[in-house]
Amino acid sequence: MTKAEIRKQIAALRPDFQILETLSASVIKKFQSLELFRSARSIGAYIPLPDEVNLSPLFESLQTTFYIPAVDETAGIYRMARLTTELKKGRFGILEPAVPVFAAEDELDLILVPGIAFDRTGRRIGRGGGFYDRLLPQYSAVRAGICFDFQCLEEIPAEIHDIRMDWLVTETQILKVAMNS
Repeated sequence: MTKAEIRKQIAALRPDFQILETLSASVIKKFQSLELFRSARSIGAYIPLPDEVNLSPLFESLQTTFYIPAVDETAGIYRMARLTTELKKGRFGILEPAVPVFAAEDELDLILVPGIAFDRTGRRIGRGGGFYDRLLPQYSAVRAGICFDFQCLEEIPAEIHDIRMDWLVTETQILKVAMNS
């Protein structure tokens, strides 16, 4: 099955947005049970699109500094910028810090990554732009795919540039990926 076919398959399986919001709460609860989360002081996250796990409840964690993707206009690439209350719409209409303060290469302990589909080896299919495949190598953080059960497949195709996850977290499971590239 091609990546485009998988994207269509997952879209057909997706429940309505009210159900996704309920499932998001279960994913967040499962994720918060991980020592990996509890010990992290700086976490890369994302502002969710309507069909992604809603991470907003995590942002209330007082001991954690969160970063989200933002365009570095000087370098012409996306980097992780400290989450602030002042946000603006970025290039693709996704909110990002109005005045970005970017994370250093070794500053993040963990990066939470959305996706369309994941498999048990940590492979990920995104929206097709290679956004996270260019963003993730900039940081030495642990990578956790955050998704719903219906987005976990037995196997998905991967290309040489695709970045694998170290962990997968859904509403019913936490999977530490044994081998990573």
